[in-house]
Amino acid sequence: MTQRQTLLCLRNLLLRDARHVLTSDRKPVHHASNKSIPHCSFVRTYHQTAPVMFYKRFLDRRKSKVKKKENVEEDQEIDAKIVEEKLTQLEKVTKSGYKIRIPTYESTTDRYINRIFKKAEEQGEKTEKTFNTAIKIYKLNAGLYVRGHIEFGDLALSKLEEYELQYNLEVYKMIFSIFPEGKYLPKSKVDAEFTPFPRQQDAALRVLTKMFDNGVIPDEEFGRMIISRFSQRSKVFMRFQRMLYWMPKFKHMNPWPVPRPPPKDPIQLAVMALKRMSFDLQTKITVVNDPRDSSTRKFIASAQSPKQIELLSKHPPSKPIIVEGEHYVYLRKVSQKVFVLKTDREGELPGEEPDYYKAMEEEEEKDMFDFLTPLEEEEQTAIVPQKSVHEQEDGTVYAMCITSDSSKESIQDWIQFLQTNNPALQHIPVLFRIRDADFLLNETVKHEEEE
Repeated sequence: MTQRQTLLCLRNLLLRDARHVLTSDRKPVHHASNKSIPHCSFVRTYHQTAPVMFYKRFLDRRKSKVKKKENVEEDQEIDAKIVEEKLTQLEKVTKSGYKIRIPTYESTTDRYINRIFKKAEEQGEKTEKTFNTAIKIYKLNAGLYVRGHIEFGDLALSKLEEYELQYNLEVYKMIFSIFPEGKYLPKSKVDAEFTPFPRQQDAALRVLTKMFDNGVIPDEEFGRMIISRFSQRSKVFMRFQRMLYWMPKFKHMNPWPVPRPPPKDPIQLAVMALKRMSFDLQTKITVVNDPRDSSTRKFIASAQSPKQIELLSKHPPSKPIIVEGEHYVYLRKVSQKVFVLKTDREGELPGEEPDYYKAMEEEEEKDMFDFLTPLEEEEQTAIVPQKSVHEQEDGTVYAMCITSDSSKESIQDWIQFLQTNNPALQHIPVLFRIRDADFLLNETVKHEEEE
């Protein structure tokens, strides 16, 4: 049944009950004085029974809804007239010559935080002292509820490289001290399992990940700061425990350690890179400055061992030597371009011979069944001298160098410098196979995008 049908049925039931009440309540009345009323006439007495009351209220509600609709329509017409009058009034008013700025409160915290660092930088240069003063200014003005400490911590972490303080443990402690003590502690063990205050814990984890990326090992004081703010059962303290266990183990494993921060002198960086590249412990690294121009700090750092000098003296003069580069070596985030003096790869695949691959397949088929059992011993047919570290599969390395500008002229000067200790190099032709690594990288990226 639809809603209308149900309402009609309800109305009929109510009317039937009302009629029954009216017919049952008729009483005979005898009026001697009034002759107009006949003798046995009946007077109807209406009783306000429950069904009748309900039906009356139902009708009244419907009438009130209709009245409300009419009132709403009238109000809308009046509002439309008022809006039209205001628009006509605004058109008559002359426009002002300046723009009205509406204040917005969306980025007030960001503007306030940036203003703190600007005030600290006005006092002096970007040093540890100015960084600490900026944090102190924030603590003094943060108030009771320490509003905006997550945004301020993220901004402070992003400015560490700008201030060159990414390797300083005390600075990380100052940043972590922004989090208020005792405010984010869990109420119970169950509450700690559900990671209360996840946004604040994620902000604290970002501080620890920044320390891990820069190789800064936290100490016991840092652990006490975490306990007083997030408790021992938090994710922050678990990350602190892992860092305290693994980072000291890997700290002294590098045989060629690079100081933190790395030196800014390009000569020191070149010497450190060549030491890392040369496996021979007898390798000597010599640095030669440009005698033609003393004002500019042009230099050539060359690395060569006595074994390499011996191998270069035995090189046949008919075969050319190749200078390859640029090969990149990274010392933390500083790159160095290395050039190598070496021979070409021996036994390259001759692409002109069509039967070369067939010959290789036949040799493999012959050697397939010529194998030795574990009980048999291999007979030595010839004495083969052991290869040195410098004799690799792609060729023999004779020397390496790093220059200040990585130009062809500086590499030619390096070849002339090597001729003093290697007189056989004067009779050997030298080929330059130099490529720009940045250009090749851009070309490969373009090729991948096209595919």
